[in-house]
Amino acid sequence: MPAMLDLRRTAAALVAIAMSAALIVVSLIISDSSTAQMTAAARASVGDADVVVIADSHDDATDGTLPEQAVRDVAAADGVASVRPYIEGSTWIVHPAGSAYSTHPFVLEVPEIGGGTRLMSGRLPEKEGEVALSPAAAQAQDLEVGSTVSFKKAFTEAENSSTATVVGIIQAGAEITRRGAASEYVFATAEERAVLGVPETPVVLYVTGSVGANSATLMNSVEQAAKYSQPGAGVYTASDIAVMRTSEQSAVDSLTMTLFQLLGPACAVVAGIVIATTFSTLVARQARQTGLLRCIGATRRQVLGSVLRTGLITGLVGSVLGTGLGIGLAALVSRAGLVEGLEWRYFTVSSRSLLLGVFLGTVVTLVAVLRPARRATRVSPLVALTGQVSDERSLSRRRVIGAIVGLVVVVIGLVITGLSIQVRAVEYTAVGAVILVLGVLAGLPLLVIGASRATERLVGGARRPVLQLATRNLARNPGRAAATTASLLVSVAVASTLVTGLASVRASMDGYVNSGSPIDIRVNAIPADADTSALTARVENVDDVDRTVLVSMLDVRISPETIGGNEITVSAVDVAEVSPVIRSHTGLEGLDDNTLIVGGIYHLPEGTPVTLTGPAGSAELTVHVEEGGFGPVITPAVAKKLVGDNLTSSSLWVRTVGDGSNAATGSQVRQLLQGEGYVITTAAASRTTFTNYINWIIAVIVVVLAFALLITLSGMANTTDVSVLERVREIGVLRATGVQRRQVGGLFITEAALTSLLGGVIGVLLGTVLGLAGVAAAMGADTGSDLVLRVPWLWLVAILLVAAAVGVLAALRPSNRAASVVAVTAIAQE
Repeated sequence: MPAMLDLRRTAAALVAIAMSAALIVVSLIISDSSTAQMTAAARASVGDADVVVIADSHDDATDGTLPEQAVRDVAAADGVASVRPYIEGSTWIVHPAGSAYSTHPFVLEVPEIGGGTRLMSGRLPEKEGEVALSPAAAQAQDLEVGSTVSFKKAFTEAENSSTATVVGIIQAGAEITRRGAASEYVFATAEERAVLGVPETPVVLYVTGSVGANSATLMNSVEQAAKYSQPGAGVYTASDIAVMRTSEQSAVDSLTMTLFQLLGPACAVVAGIVIATTFSTLVARQARQTGLLRCIGATRRQVLGSVLRTGLITGLVGSVLGTGLGIGLAALVSRAGLVEGLEWRYFTVSSRSLLLGVFLGTVVTLVAVLRPARRATRVSPLVALTGQVSDERSLSRRRVIGAIVGLVVVVIGLVITGLSIQVRAVEYTAVGAVILVLGVLAGLPLLVIGASRATERLVGGARRPVLQLATRNLARNPGRAAATTASLLVSVAVASTLVTGLASVRASMDGYVNSGSPIDIRVNAIPADADTSALTARVENVDDVDRTVLVSMLDVRISPETIGGNEITVSAVDVAEVSPVIRSHTGLEGLDDNTLIVGGIYHLPEGTPVTLTGPAGSAELTVHVEEGGFGPVITPAVAKKLVGDNLTSSSLWVRTVGDGSNAATGSQVRQLLQGEGYVITTAAASRTTFTNYINWIIAVIVVVLAFALLITLSGMANTTDVSVLERVREIGVLRATGVQRRQVGGLFITEAALTSLLGGVIGVLLGTVLGLAGVAAAMGADTGSDLVLRVPWLWLVAILLVAAAVGVLAALRPSNRAASVVAVTAIAQE
């Protein structure tokens, strides 16, 4: 049986499946490249070793390291050619109270620069008192080359504190560490490691076998040698370690991968709707031809096969084109370094990804074509003789039933979405979103009718004849309008969901960042006898410094002791005085003359009575536990009791212009006060990192949704084009009755704009609800003030305008074709 459908008319479906397949392939290639990078990094950490020995971390006698005897025994074992020890300890980086959170980095030997290990700035440490940091460690504590850093071996051992100067920033390669490059590291000489209390005995041994050594024999001899000195030591093959470390790493930002993995299928859904709409329109338009074929003996199976064959060819061609496009896009993204953490040298295109992209694209096409194909088999032979496709009354009943079913499904979707917030399960939100969209699509034809009639009444009816005719045409053929609207509705719903969710996450995280880092710049360790007025004036003259406030810092004794001992540094804060400078009051709420505010790290339960003792007296206070970026806090009145008229050290708190993410101001303050002994910390790094992260996510969303809108555009253009062909006689009658060419073209553009706005409005409403619900489910109410739900009105209006623009653009070419129809020729057509 010949093909029933003209392949040229399936161009919109071809474009749709090509674009969705491209995004799916991009996601698969990035995933493959990430896996290749993680595998290479894991293998590089093992080097040329055949067997790996790992110390028993629970062995207190050896401090979680391998004893020297174990190293000697392994080196002397049968079949062992060489042993490479890996030394790794840990320490605490501690800043003055309240200035930053302490972190627990790993301490490594000073590495040789080469391979994946790079010296980002400064130089390598050469002696005691010098260290280098990894970028993650430097950023976590806002340190740079030239900064002085304080260390403690353990958080509870204040007497072990020491200081060192940061002389370099080193990006750790996989070959020098068993952990990911994003971890926090301190690189130190053997002398400095001794000061930090880091054992010189290794935690891992990389064992290389002799040439020709049997793997099983080597493994057995190494295991016996290692476990003789430390029975709890683990012995593994190098391959096993590589697999374990690969599973523990993450080369590519997880949220980026999640976006690709979510938006790719979203575009596939949009493509499926466009394909189904395209084929449904073509099948409906050729109902008479189908009826003739049935009259001359064509079976239902042959009709079904003809439509599916066209769909299969369209799916295969579109998927192959999309796969090629996906390879190019993935290469462009990787080469430009747009995916954080992914290096171009690991770019990998596997046959599995290519085949899967073609397969998924073809499957999406066949699934989308199945319903139109089945509809074609139900065309009666009488259609060829009578031209009657369906009874209007029957269609109306089906629309009402569909609307009722859709309403029920929408209610179910809303219930599941509400439940997702209660149980804090984003998976439920996703299920609710799918059900909601399905329910809306089921009732869309009736929504088109209602919206068209409402628009006709609201805008003046007969006073605007083109608009009146457009609304009546939509109400007369709501199925076609609903099919045109559906793909745009899904695209807009996805866009609105992501934009609303992102706005709420950004607002919530802004609050979180501000509560953790409420002060843009701190100048700490200002001695009691310093000229604070002159210092303040100098800092205030720095560009973009908004205002400052000086806060007294007191070193006092506390009873009962905290986890850090019986001494504590507190800030004497006048809330009214510091309010213009700070960005959050979290950590100061509940402060009064009877209260000591501390964070949870001090392990003082809420309501604990404590006594603070200073050089001038004591104060009985009650503990209030509140997490914030201020450290332990008391009021100035309490400080007066403790120190009297004695001078105290102080800290200068600085607020900068804008949102506090401008790192240049902090750098200028550092340069201004360099060499004067002050400890300067800023909050710009964390804010900048978060801002850049959000901007990157927005960029990914915009690019992928641009694909979805292009898919929608092609689908709407094709549907409108077919609509023009179906309504040639109607257009001829309009032209014969005096309607101008401009008005005919305006009619189709108006219809497209109305359907686009309808899909846009419904999509924005759905997306807003789902975006808010998703954030509420993910972050939950128990995060307190950190959860902020925000509706980005400007972004949503912009999305709505883009939706309308897509509809108008899609209708431009078909409307020009409609305007060029000759009245006599059109009326003469059967």
